[in-house]
Amino acid sequence: MLRSCQCEAEIRQLLELGHWPQSCPPELRAHAESCRSCGDLILVTQAFQAGRAASLSAPQLPPPGVLWWRAQLRRRNAAVVRINKPLFGAQIFAFGITLLVAAGLITSQAKQSWHWFTSLRSEVADWIASISQSQAFHFQALFPVTAIKSGASLMYLVTGLAMVALISGVVLYLASEKQ
Repeated sequence: MLRSCQCEAEIRQLLELGHWPQSCPPELRAHAESCRSCGDLILVTQAFQAGRAASLSAPQLPPPGVLWWRAQLRRRNAAVVRINKPLFGAQIFAFGITLLVAAGLITSQAKQSWHWFTSLRSEVADWIASISQSQAFHFQALFPVTAIKSGASLMYLVTGLAMVALISGVVLYLASEKQ
């Protein structure tokens, strides 16, 4: 159609504002029923508005690449969790064994260390007494041989604890390195 209806602009404005047919005058409704151009305008505009409302209410799906990437990320994270469970158990087991060995060494060496400290105390007391009684200082008086021999058990204790700490550190490092 080359010519348009004079009521078409008013009907278009009411449709855009969402006032059709509730807030329009009855004579305009009667005109729209009789005018083919205005009826087509109402029909097409309402169809587009309904389609737009339906598309806005539909859920918006992300692109397929994003969905694939998220699925791969979930799969990888599930594999990491599945692998880390035994490693964490191994780390706890290694730490527990280290604590048990350290406690065993400490308790086994505690009695010998106590004897070493008491003998050292008596050696120091004897040494102080010998210094106070003698006029000359001797090299042997400075380092009693019995204190050196009884100190060997403490040396073994310290060396053993250092080895256990070193080995447990290496085991924990290797267990966490495989992650």
